[in-house]
Amino acid sequence: MKPQIRRILESHLAKLDAFPTAWEGVKTEPKLPYQAVYLTVNTAKTSTISDKPLATETGFLQLTLFFDNGQGTKAIEQRASQLRQHFYGLSVVESHIQMIIHHPPQIGGLFLSGNSLALPITIPFTAYQLEDNDGKLTRDTAFGGTV
Repeated sequence: MKPQIRRILESHLAKLDAFPTAWEGVKTEPKLPYQAVYLTVNTAKTSTISDKPLATETGFLQLTLFFDNGQGTKAIEQRASQLRQHFYGLSVVESHIQMIIHHPPQIGGLFLSGNSLALPITIPFTAYQLEDNDGKLTRDTAFGGTV
């Protein structure tokens, strides 16, 4: 499910604006300011047991902002807040997966990275596989019946 999770979260990020981004696995050298994106899947468990089990995966999208050092913290903190608001409460069904951001994204502490001011934002997610044996989108009763 990781490729689908990546596509859902990265496409949601891209809907916000055209902010310069260093995408994971893509060779780029963006100019300041920019954001770097990393995806981590922490847990994968079976949420439905059958001849075709369904999975639930949790993890986080790590965004790290990089801004010019010496310009203060207002701009980088505003961008972090904008990202937090953009992702918090996200619930989308796409590619046979329901992606939910159950908890507010966490804005970390500022730190220096070379000559840049950096600020990490951790966006926790839960992804539910929804496809059943017939290839139909379903939700078990915990999610409110059939889609």
